[in-house]
Amino acid sequence: MRRSTAPAAFSPSPLHLTPVRRALRSAFAIGGLMLVHGMAHAETPGADVIAAADANGGGEGASLQSVTVTAQKREESAQKVPSAITVLGGKELLDTGIGRSASEILNYVPNASAGTQQHGRPRWWIRGVGAGQQQIDFPNPVGFYLDDVYISNSSATGFPLFDLDRVEVLRGPQGTLWGKNTTGGAINVISRKPSFKSSGYAKLDYSSYDTKLAEGAIGGALVDEVLAGRLSFHTEQQDKGRFHNQFTGERDGKLKDSAIRGQLKALIGRDLTANLNLHYRDYTTKGATTTVASYGANGVYRNGYIPSTNPDDVSTNAPADSDVTQGGAQLNLEYALGELTLTSITGYENFRNEATGDSDNTPLEVGRSRSKASSRQVSQELRLTSPQNGAVSWVAGLFYFNEKIDSDSAGARLPNGTVPALAGSTQPVGYNRTIYQHKARSAAIFGSTTVNFSEQFLSTFGLRWTTETKDLDLRRVQAASNTVTFGDAANWWNTVRGGNYAAASVANNNFTSNPSTTWNALTYDVTPEYRFSRTLRGYLKYAHGIKSGGYNTSATDVRALNTVKPETLNSFEAGIKSEWLDGRLNFNANVFHYDYKNVQVNITGVYNGDPTQSVNYLQNVRKAHVNGAEFELEAQPTDNLHINANIGLLRTEFDDFAIQNNGGDRSGNEFVRSPHVTALLAADYRYPLGNGAQLVFSGDVRYTSKQYYYVDPQSDARGLLNQGGFALANARLSYVLPGGKHRITAYANNLADKVYRNHTLTSFVPGAVNGDTVIIGQGRTVGASYTIQF
Repeated sequence: MRRSTAPAAFSPSPLHLTPVRRALRSAFAIGGLMLVHGMAHAETPGADVIAAADANGGGEGASLQSVTVTAQKREESAQKVPSAITVLGGKELLDTGIGRSASEILNYVPNASAGTQQHGRPRWWIRGVGAGQQQIDFPNPVGFYLDDVYISNSSATGFPLFDLDRVEVLRGPQGTLWGKNTTGGAINVISRKPSFKSSGYAKLDYSSYDTKLAEGAIGGALVDEVLAGRLSFHTEQQDKGRFHNQFTGERDGKLKDSAIRGQLKALIGRDLTANLNLHYRDYTTKGATTTVASYGANGVYRNGYIPSTNPDDVSTNAPADSDVTQGGAQLNLEYALGELTLTSITGYENFRNEATGDSDNTPLEVGRSRSKASSRQVSQELRLTSPQNGAVSWVAGLFYFNEKIDSDSAGARLPNGTVPALAGSTQPVGYNRTIYQHKARSAAIFGSTTVNFSEQFLSTFGLRWTTETKDLDLRRVQAASNTVTFGDAANWWNTVRGGNYAAASVANNNFTSNPSTTWNALTYDVTPEYRFSRTLRGYLKYAHGIKSGGYNTSATDVRALNTVKPETLNSFEAGIKSEWLDGRLNFNANVFHYDYKNVQVNITGVYNGDPTQSVNYLQNVRKAHVNGAEFELEAQPTDNLHINANIGLLRTEFDDFAIQNNGGDRSGNEFVRSPHVTALLAADYRYPLGNGAQLVFSGDVRYTSKQYYYVDPQSDARGLLNQGGFALANARLSYVLPGGKHRITAYANNLADKVYRNHTLTSFVPGAVNGDTVIIGQGRTVGASYTIQF
């Protein structure tokens, strides 16, 4: 089975010394040389090339296998798709242990990241395009799909990956076939479907922090050639917890993640195939996973509290627990209408989360929180597809989407006599609450046509029209300090009493908002291709994408209430895809430029230039641009050695960035989570044993250069607002029994136990009662697993 990328790193120093502009020129030069060489030699490899390959143990058995994808809504080889795409196969995910959270997949993609804590909401970013706003109603510009069904709520996309056929990651705007909110790209997770041949697997895994994992699947015919089924499950339980809570003495960061999926496939007559997918997940966490950074003399934070410098220590006094349940149903129908194929995809997804937290992440009684949120969505797509073998082929369709979100979040500061607190913590009692309902409805009509002008030259033209309406009903209240009481500290959100909500000091913090907005938009693309030979292809792609507008539902000040316009992105990309050495090496490269307008950013600014009036804004940046290049290589030099490598180069900049309400000009700042360099190197080597078994040595290392967490500010004296460059390495050793059905693996992730930050939630106002929260990435973990396939 052909495999794609995996985590890795190259030496960062030469990459840092090379400006991205020079790298772009180099990419074009390399592409030109490849094209010239390909036209001269790619069709028939020379004898010296073949001899060298055979000497390395090549031959037919060593060739890379083709991977079939549906990136263009029809089945075709990934190497034939005129777009940047990374594919991770289901067997690769199983063998390497990737996928306890869906966020792990972007570790294998150039110019991409998805930092998350435990298995929570991923922060999807591709080529500098992502969402800083993390509210449940705010969609990410990297579209996420489960078996072709769009998942709008990013909080519902961190689920475990198990029993999959593959994961496809498309980079760049995908607005024609995949729809709105795909200006950054699209991620499609494809489950392994039922078949009439019996198959399955089981896997057991034990690792650091007393973490136990079990997953498996079984499927086959229920009625011969009529009905087939497949049942899959995944469960992970971490009983010890990574973090030591110094205040409570407990182990924090425990988790339990259980998911199940059942599928049925029915052949109805000669022309109709139906696939039903039912799935459910229950995910809980217990205890704090974040800490704070000291900023005073001798390491003091405030009120005499000195945070530990051990990355595995936390110290909190308020409960920090979360309970997520989500599930859904999907029905996919395919009907053969002569030479045409009619596809219907119906999806329903629901999500619910209840959470409590320590807002200040200290043992001080500064703030605590409770939230409850739910989302429900229904979607329907109808698609008609022509045969692909004619001079003209096309895809046309209709799409409808409806989502409803309910959210209720509250925060409080309890009296010091009610709960334990350090001496000297004398913050006044407080209370605030935000309740809202958000509704979104959208519909679209789309089409894409490919014209073969000759055997070598073809071009694809795509167009999509979308209309969308969003309604918001929001109420925010905040009581003046020391005007409320709580009947029960353990149930404070239900027992709050009194409160002066009209005091001048909080007048800006009590408001209602009921906007309703409709947007209409056209997205389109043009993609000419030229086939220089059967093993070398080049393409150009222009795409215009859009991300939905929306509202600032996290506003805590009436001055931060506003409606952001939709983002628009014009992408220009040139790339090549090629196969070499008689199918033993694939090399793909591309360069791209983005013109980005009305970029939606989340920023803490000041009001009318007054540094004491801090306001959290969600606003549009008028203009920005992105330049980048990507290089991907996959090789099978011998029967036993497999190599993956990629490099992503990126440069982002805001061209016209004025913070609203006279907050200042930040033109020239870079995008968040957009490192200049990402690099990956992964390899596995199979050593045959005399009894027919194999030892498999595999490892990977990924390097990520400096990245910022905020659009402004981007640096501070303590270095909390950005993360410097770092590399993470993983290693695995497997014993594969004769026949290949049994595998025993020992592994170590983050081999060097590198300490790095996934994010920082910092306060920009001196003397603020909370902030400076640091979220530390996963340290070294070791474990072992056993897998049987049948």
